[in-house]
Amino acid sequence: MSEKEEKLLVRKATLNLRRKYGRTKQITIVERDAFIPKSIEKEIRESLPKRKSILASDIALKFDLRISTVNVLLKQYEGEGLIKLLNPNLNLKIYVPTS
Repeated sequence: MSEKEEKLLVRKATLNLRRKYGRTKQITIVERDAFIPKSIEKEIRESLPKRKSILASDIALKFDLRISTVNVLLKQYEGEGLIKLLNPNLNLKIYVPTS
């Protein structure tokens, strides 16, 4: 793959919302690509055994990815046996590395 195909598509836009009494509020909207480049996926895979707990939101924030995309990746890693779900009864999916 070339360098062009490895780039993440991230679009940022700022909206001004009107509030009461002439005030405005700025909101930043970020659109992220649903595709994870191989270099970032390799970096995520290498960092998993070093962590005590793994949350999809932590990885999404660190690597600037969509949470839904990271969830799919974590389910794939769980199937491979790299990580396991801490408690399946919780609403928040917390993974731990298998050793």
